[in-house]
Amino acid sequence: MITVTFDEKVKIGLQYALETLHGCSPFGQEKIRKLRFYTPAERDELDVELGNVARCASAAGELKETYDKIMVLLCQIKDIRTSLRRCRDGETPDHVELFEIKGYLQRLEGLRPLFAQADALVHFEDLSFHDPAPALAILDPEATGSRGFYIPDSATARLKEIRRAKKDVEEHLYHALTDGEKDDLRLKRTRICAEEESEEMKVRRAMGAALAPLAEDLLADAESVGRLDFILQKALFAVRYGGVRPTITDTELTLTDMVNPELVDLLSEQHRAFVPVSVALDQGATVITGANMGGKSVAMKTVALNVLLLHAGFLVCAREARMPLFHTVKMLFDDLQSIQSGLSGFGSEIVQFEKALNEVEQGYSLFLLDEFARGTNPDEGAVIVQAVTRYLNGVHAISLLTTHYDKVADCARAHYQIIGLRDVDPQAIRRELSVTGEDGVAVIARHMNYGLYRVEGKSDCPRDALNICRMLSLKPEILDKIEQGY
Repeated sequence: MITVTFDEKVKIGLQYALETLHGCSPFGQEKIRKLRFYTPAERDELDVELGNVARCASAAGELKETYDKIMVLLCQIKDIRTSLRRCRDGETPDHVELFEIKGYLQRLEGLRPLFAQADALVHFEDLSFHDPAPALAILDPEATGSRGFYIPDSATARLKEIRRAKKDVEEHLYHALTDGEKDDLRLKRTRICAEEESEEMKVRRAMGAALAPLAEDLLADAESVGRLDFILQKALFAVRYGGVRPTITDTELTLTDMVNPELVDLLSEQHRAFVPVSVALDQGATVITGANMGGKSVAMKTVALNVLLLHAGFLVCAREARMPLFHTVKMLFDDLQSIQSGLSGFGSEIVQFEKALNEVEQGYSLFLLDEFARGTNPDEGAVIVQAVTRYLNGVHAISLLTTHYDKVADCARAHYQIIGLRDVDPQAIRRELSVTGEDGVAVIARHMNYGLYRVEGKSDCPRDALNICRMLSLKPEILDKIEQGY
């Protein structure tokens, strides 16, 4: 079972993705807030959801006006599930509850023809709405179509009599001349109002009883409203960020030109473009190496994001995708609990690693380790990560590690490297800095290539740190000593 903490959602950009959605109904908002992840055993349900989202996204241009109308209507729907359950359970609804149920039914009545327009092109699977007319007839027996709720005089013969008597008393009260006469009439009116309330309660009880057999269908419609709302939001998300329906595989995970929506938007604000990343992973350990500024963590987190999007029934943000369904997805990005546990940074890493590994070994999983063993000295850290990588090659999981330690990639099944500054001339950067006077880090980041390439054969981590020192014009005497050390 996949569980993801709020902090993990934030770190990989999933929380940002969810916050770009604009659930209209309380039921759709709830589905976004309580995001569920489909398990491998729920493959059929996931296929239905992905199909609905994909067809809905494909029709977004042609059905834009219909979608807009549906979303406006969904914004007007209130959460009446508690009132419906009260009716179902034999409790007497009050005026406000009946008013809100009636409004809910009227919105469903307006939604059904709009849904039919969309369905004619999208062909939604396993999504439909019941006819609200029988329930509306109970709450609006005179078929007035009014937005308000009112128990008509004709509801019972006794109610009609009471209200006629009440009207007569009020008429006499209006024309009364003496205080004594007025007091008597007010007292009489109070007694009649009590009778009216008692009779109306009988009518409300009868309405609740009449609604009871229909309550489950109406509750099912609330679930359908939430699903339709969420499907629309997923479809529009896919249109915004180029979502694609992946092919489900047994073990292989291939993402071609995947993107991270949060970084796409952030870089767009800076008039820069996110460099799409491509990876092909399978059972065993894959290592990503690169300079500290090179985007190793971004690549890993973008993999995690897209895997979780699939498990949540979204199209993934890539040009092409082949993906398995995982038993669990475990992420070790940094030492979140060292302070609370009182352990050293490295001690906490080991505790969290062991805990995560136990879950990973329960079924085919995705295991992500970002700069593992960074909490200890580099010599020991390199040996530890090499050993962990060898072990993970034999675990029934896709394990993806980022590291700046040498020789770790030699232990892995596959090795990717950030392109980084490989094709950049340090002298050109220095000339640009001297002419523009810009912040050096910003200039280097602009020239950094965050794409991945697959390394064949043995290769140490790239030496971009030395190039960065050169570009930023570190003192020549220090550069000489660094080069001698290399």
